[in-house]
Amino acid sequence: MATAKPIEEAANDAAPLRPRGGMTPAEIAYMRQGIEPVSGSVPMSTSRFLNSPLFSFAYTQMSLRRLGNDVPTTYDIPDMSRGLDDVTDYADWAKQVAIEKAENPVFAEWLDRRQMARFNPHEMGHYADGTLGATIRDFMLKSGYDIEFMNKGTVPANDLQYLMKRSSECHDIQHMVTGFGPNVAGEHALIMMNVTGNACFFRPELAAYISRSPYFLASANLMRSGLHYSAGMPRLLEATELGIAAGRGLKKPLHIVNWEDYLDWQLDDIAADLGFTRGPGDAWDDADQSLVG
Repeated sequence: MATAKPIEEAANDAAPLRPRGGMTPAEIAYMRQGIEPVSGSVPMSTSRFLNSPLFSFAYTQMSLRRLGNDVPTTYDIPDMSRGLDDVTDYADWAKQVAIEKAENPVFAEWLDRRQMARFNPHEMGHYADGTLGATIRDFMLKSGYDIEFMNKGTVPANDLQYLMKRSSECHDIQHMVTGFGPNVAGEHALIMMNVTGNACFFRPELAAYISRSPYFLASANLMRSGLHYSAGMPRLLEATELGIAAGRGLKKPLHIVNWEDYLDWQLDDIAADLGFTRGPGDAWDDADQSLVG
């Protein structure tokens, strides 16, 4: 009677089903259709992103490295920002904002209001427990962080600058209201919620600009976790699913919500008014153990 070989022995006996390169010569020829790129002194492509050393380095670094405990999870963000800046056509982005503003009255009204995040926790004691105002107040007092943590005190000179500033300065409020994060899975869910909301609300040309940074982060999250943290992938995929579902329910993207109008609202009521179901909050904190280190 035949007996099964030990796992180690069976693995050693197993012959590779494919060549080391992953594809047979015939399969390679099929994919490339007999066409080879033009040779040159400097490697170039038709992709501005591949041609940018800053973008290529930042994306490779974030996608392939481990999230070791020796540096914060946000360590790569400055490199990502430089890479994105190197490939962004700001003149065209501003043009797309102007086109959207002319065609989208909700977006136009938000831009023209120019609401700025100016929160002083010591002046917010009157908000009841469970409201957004109380949540912002408690966050600022306990953490010592300022909601306006990017470009603090700056005054946007145009619509594009305002769009960029407001998107960054209300990031922590988005976590509070959505119930996603701040943890690895929660950050990913919020990213997917935002890119889905953008895609459903804006013209594709503008959504592409607004979502470029979130797409960078989301795709890097999936690749990195798939390579190094397979035990955490079920939670990350759950976060992807819930984030997309929440984004599809949004009446408008989170970064064009004037949160100041909701300070005396309960968080669940805000979510219902905006059209989505809140995430699990702190319940995903334990997933960080399987997605970092």
